[in-house]
Amino acid sequence: MRLPAGHARRLFLGFTCSIMFLVVFALLIAHNTEAESSNFTKSAVDEYPLTIGIPTANPELTIKFYKMLGFRITEGLSRGLDIVCMEKEDTPYKLEICHNKFSEAGPLFGGVSGMSFKVKNLAMSIQELSGKGLRFSETEGRRDGVVYASLNDPNGISIKLFEN
Repeated sequence: MRLPAGHARRLFLGFTCSIMFLVVFALLIAHNTEAESSNFTKSAVDEYPLTIGIPTANPELTIKFYKMLGFRITEGLSRGLDIVCMEKEDTPYKLEICHNKFSEAGPLFGGVSGMSFKVKNLAMSIQELSGKGLRFSETEGRRDGVVYASLNDPNGISIKLFEN
C-alpha cells in the first residue's frame, strides 16, 4: 500500500515534532524538580507552619472554639480582609478563620475536613476540654494501635486528639 504524495513526509514530521515536544517537556520537568528540591530543604520547610483556611459563617464562635483548644489570635496582614489568623505553640498549624459572609449561598469549599493534635495525657485533655464546655463525639477511639478522642468544631471540622 502506498501513501498519497506528501503524506509520508507529514507523518514523519508530525512524529518527529511529537518526540521533540516530549523530550523538551521531560527536560523542563526535570529542571523544575531539581530547582524545587534544592531550594526547599527540610529545615526551610520546618520554619513555615501549615496554614489551614477555615471558612465560617460565625467567626466569633469559631475563634472561641479554637481559643479553648489553646490557639491565640496573631497579627497578620490579612486581618483587614475578614480573616483572623490563629496559632498554637508546639503545633505545625496556623489557622486562618475566614468569614463567609455569603453563607446563604452555601458553604465555601477548599478548607480542611479534619486535624489531629498530639497531647501528653489524653484523659486529662478530655477532662479539661469537657470542663470548658466542649463535647466529644468519641473518647476511646482506636485505630492502628493509637487511642484517640474526637470532637467537631462549630463548622463540622473533625478534631482528633491522640496521646503521645
